[in-house]
Amino acid sequence: MAFISGYDFDIFISYAHVDNIAFPGQADGWIQQFYMNLNLMLAKRSGRLDRVKIWWDSKKLDGSVVFNQSIAEGIQKSAIMICLYSPGYMQSPYCNKELDLFYKKAQAEKTGLKIGDRYRIINVLLNNISHNDWSEQLRGTSGFPFHDSTEKDNFGDPLETISYGFRNQMQNLRDAVWQLLTDFGQIQDGTKTEMEEQIEEDSDSFTIYLGEVADTLRTPRKRIISELEKKGYNIISGVPPPDEYTAHKEATLEAVKKSNLVVHLLDEYPGREVIGAPELYYPQEQTEIALLSDKSQIIWVPEEMQIANIEEPKHQKFISDLENGTATTKHYEFIKGTKSSLIQEVLDIAEQLKNKKKKEATLSSNLSVLLDTHFNDQIYALDLGKTLLQHQIQPFINPQEDDPRKNIELLGERIRQVKKLIFLYGNVSKDWVIERMSAALQLIITNNYPIEDFFIYMAPPHKEVSDISIAQRFLKVNVFDSSKTETPDKALLDQFISELKMVDV
Repeated sequence: MAFISGYDFDIFISYAHVDNIAFPGQADGWIQQFYMNLNLMLAKRSGRLDRVKIWWDSKKLDGSVVFNQSIAEGIQKSAIMICLYSPGYMQSPYCNKELDLFYKKAQAEKTGLKIGDRYRIINVLLNNISHNDWSEQLRGTSGFPFHDSTEKDNFGDPLETISYGFRNQMQNLRDAVWQLLTDFGQIQDGTKTEMEEQIEEDSDSFTIYLGEVADTLRTPRKRIISELEKKGYNIISGVPPPDEYTAHKEATLEAVKKSNLVVHLLDEYPGREVIGAPELYYPQEQTEIALLSDKSQIIWVPEEMQIANIEEPKHQKFISDLENGTATTKHYEFIKGTKSSLIQEVLDIAEQLKNKKKKEATLSSNLSVLLDTHFNDQIYALDLGKTLLQHQIQPFINPQEDDPRKNIELLGERIRQVKKLIFLYGNVSKDWVIERMSAALQLIITNNYPIEDFFIYMAPPHKEVSDISIAQRFLKVNVFDSSKTETPDKALLDQFISELKMVDV
């Protein structure tokens, strides 16, 4: 029985048989050693030797052999595919047929090609093959490099299976495969409805991104990853790969985007140089990329480190600017501490953020708002209402006529059902909006409705924010100006949604 219900096999390994031919003196080919390592690592991760079922074919196919029926059945009965990509794979009609068959069958299945944000096809690169040369079915995946190339234009050879680099990449691959299997298994078992998955993602799950480190900090990073995983945190690490500058930047941005907390461990050593940009270093580059975002971040350096003793000038200035707070205007937690206290410091901050996230998610999952608008702005209000729904906020749209005092009873009934009020200030006068807010405030005070905030959302045509500046005592009034352009600004919309969901913690 496979780990994922509904399938006979969890993983189908697709490879070119030329890549499994053993060199003189070798007992087993590279592919077989890869399979044995992956099988053992997943067995240890799951706790059972036969928990994860892997299909791989040890037969040799040549041009005179019809596409093996057992291979086709193995593909149809497998949940995910691992492609061991090489020139031999690219040139093999059988490999391309395997890839295309799995691609089409996965597309046709209910779950589709992706489980969350992870592809069911995993590209393992045996050589440094450019993204431009990948098969169409592999576009969109980042790939796992299992080659020894350190230069952009260096083709490279498969990593020796007894090397540290091979073992490190196997660990990264195991973690990615295990997460994919776990997520897939939950969906197949029907243990969660779509809404339950969303609420769990919003409240219970918490992802921490551990940036790349210098070799001197690899052991502490491994320890902290292990401890965080024991506490139930999702961990993103191992970036790079990809190593090449542009692909690495995109992968880092994506990793940061998926995270709730970003942790950078730095010391006096800058770390490895970025392939294709030797003046840059992976730890520093990832820190600078992450600091462009609004994610909560920790920057940790050893307590005993002296900035004056850092030999590399650029790295010295980088650390100094971080410590002095001049590296960026974005907020981050700068910690000088001991390695023994590092895990607890990260856990304390992560727990605070996770609790805050859970409270915000609980609020948003039950949050309903009243979007009060004039008939003239009803189309804009409908579009804004759709955006609110996409963020699990239930809007009640309350269109009104020219007289803001009409239908007060209906307004009162709507206010009683919500926690926050949004007044759309578009194709109406300022006096209309203020009169409408006054009517709502009177109802709130008279009936003791539990309204927390007023929001004024300024829609086109263009207005000045000062036009609607209000000094108030009873309720907080938040003004968002989206009147400058016909299409709402994404950054402002994100801020607006965030303010709506905000709750005191």
